[in-house]
Amino acid sequence: MFAVLIPLVLSLAPQLASMIFGSKGADATAKAASVVQTVVGAAADLSAPGGAAAAVAHIQANEQASADLAAKLAELHLQMQKDQDEATEALQRDALDDLKARLADTGSAREMATELAKTHSGLAYGSVIVSVVIVAAFGATTFAVLTGHLSASDAQFGSVLVGTLAAMATQVANYWLGSSQGSSAKNVLLANAQNNLATSIPGHLMKTGGKN
Repeated sequence: MFAVLIPLVLSLAPQLASMIFGSKGADATAKAASVVQTVVGAAADLSAPGGAAAAVAHIQANEQASADLAAKLAELHLQMQKDQDEATEALQRDALDDLKARLADTGSAREMATELAKTHSGLAYGSVIVSVVIVAAFGATTFAVLTGHLSASDAQFGSVLVGTLAAMATQVANYWLGSSQGSSAKNVLLANAQNNLATSIPGHLMKTGGKN
């Protein structure tokens, strides 16, 4: 119903194209149509048959209405961009909080192992022994499956076992290498956040700041 409005909206506010044709295009189009209805007022009813075409004709024939619509569409774009940036930042904060929680879990396990080692407890070597057993079992099982050392019936069970041991081996790698990988992932998240912040600042403000 609002398809007739899209060419008019994009001619006055081309910056809305990425939002109208984006993943939330229906929502963006509905908001743009609401702005058009506000501008045309009683001159056209977008909910009535032929109302969208009448609104377009009214805007095109009225320079003041066209200017008002362009200004309101620009305001709509700024508000939608702000909402989009806030949603992106919220997702990044959630991802960073999850990463911090996982790193904290790994750090707690390492600290416990360190304290046990200081007291010369045999339990301090538990994580090492378990890690070696898991990696060795994963390697041996993978070798047996890939080289055909198992019977047809055992090969199916071996494939399932390889998948299970692969997940456990990943946990072992995360335990011993989690800090460096976590720091790298955190740096990527922070860099993305900085890039999104930079792109959300209007270009004319960036230029003004450079002159000052």
